[in-house]
Amino acid sequence: MSEKARALLTVQRRVGAIVYFTVVVHGVFGLIGVAFVVDDQGRHADATLLLAMSGVFGLITYAGVRLILGRSLWSPAWLVLSIIPTVVAFFVI
Repeated sequence: MSEKARALLTVQRRVGAIVYFTVVVHGVFGLIGVAFVVDDQGRHADATLLLAMSGVFGLITYAGVRLILGRSLWSPAWLVLSIIPTVVAFFVI
């Protein structure tokens, strides 16, 4: 494979990962938003479950991006970063 083809493949993977992340991260923040609404209705257990789901969704987003980029799934810093929105929401609710 030529150097130009490799460079093009790298750019395609990066663009694909950015598009995937941009679309899927809305689900994480959507679940957090719905958890706040449900908590305001007095359904704290349901809100906690929605926050847990957002954490799982964040980890799935992380794994998808890493697979698209062709990188190893093990990256502790990125794992922690992927669940920060959920952790912050747990402390706020």
